[in-house]
Amino acid sequence: MNESQFSETKLFSTSTNGDRWSLDTTDGATIVVHTGNAPSGGHQTRTSLAVFLEQNVGKPEHTALLQVLGQSQEEVEQQLQADDTETHSHKTAMEYLRLGGRRLAKVDDNIVSVRSWEDDPSEAEAYWQAHVEPMDREKR
Repeated sequence: MNESQFSETKLFSTSTNGDRWSLDTTDGATIVVHTGNAPSGGHQTRTSLAVFLEQNVGKPEHTALLQVLGQSQEEVEQQLQADDTETHSHKTAMEYLRLGGRRLAKVDDNIVSVRSWEDDPSEAEAYWQAHVEPMDREKR
């Protein structure tokens, strides 16, 4: 069984070129999933709801998401200011995933290691080298 069978996703926007944006609440957190169109390879990026709302103001997918959420931009900004408790490590991880990073944490007998079964896109790899690799084990 693959992971997508357990996903709780809701499509909220489709562009004229075939890109799609969905909300994924599978793990209890709300993540925006952008799926590129078929000609571009259909690559997916995952972005936290807060980051997506901050970075995509004025774009059609942003407006569509606000409609789905039933909120105005002003309400979203107030909520983001009130909920700015994300840790540095979490923000770093979310940016890495947004760039298409594929490394996963593996826990075995309370020993945490990072594994990669596929190569990261160049942007994600560069971000990993610059921002994640220098972290000590505890922060990573």
